[in-house]
Amino acid sequence: MSKPAASMLSPLLAALLLGLPAAVLIPRAAHAQDQGTDTAPPPPPDESDENLPVPPEAQPPAAPPNQAAFEQALSPYGRWVDLPDYGRVWVPNATADSDWQPYTDGSWVYTDAGWAFASTVPWGWAAFHYGRWGWADGMGWYWVPGFVWAPAWVSWRYNNGHVAWAPYGPRGFHYGPRWHGWVAVPAQHFTHPIARERVPYAHTGPIVRGAREAPSIQNAPEHGRFYGPPRGSVGAPHAGGGAHAAHH
Repeated sequence: MSKPAASMLSPLLAALLLGLPAAVLIPRAAHAQDQGTDTAPPPPPDESDENLPVPPEAQPPAAPPNQAAFEQALSPYGRWVDLPDYGRVWVPNATADSDWQPYTDGSWVYTDAGWAFASTVPWGWAAFHYGRWGWADGMGWYWVPGFVWAPAWVSWRYNNGHVAWAPYGPRGFHYGPRWHGWVAVPAQHFTHPIARERVPYAHTGPIVRGAREAPSIQNAPEHGRFYGPPRGSVGAPHAGGGAHAAHH
């Protein structure tokens, strides 16, 4: 049979008729089963692995955003309303859930500036690193924009078994008895996803009242200050190696 005629046949039969070596006839993928012992895949990484990198949002930005940037980025995830005391504020869709609290959508990571919040929501880079949070009957949680970045705008407390934090309210805000901003987690699970580890709110009050204060940001982060519970008082933290990369 001529070579042109052979080319009309299937590739495998044509190769046989042309006298090609047998090794050429076996697809490379087939050899994957004949290369020795299979290698087992590794388990998922530990959520408190010290070698995990610090996400960009938990690091200072190159330049602060403006009001227009906030409104464009946050509008798909909530609504903007005007309040007499604070002007234009943002109400996240998440506040429709009566159990939702700020600084629960994510986890804490260790940086040069102390514990920084790394969120799992697309608007977290703004609402958890700028501005303040308020709460009102009939509205729930609302965010008042600000333009100074921080690892997290929260007040910290801790004891031998738990770590607790709560968002700062805007200037002049009255923390009434129905304000439920405090969140607590077991200290040994401090760097784990918060939604999975947080203590039911009904049990948070006694924990917070019995805890001692930890360094917390006031007005603006100070260079060289560490904020949050001491690193040795919590479970194995994420190590950040430094908070210097710019956020988008």
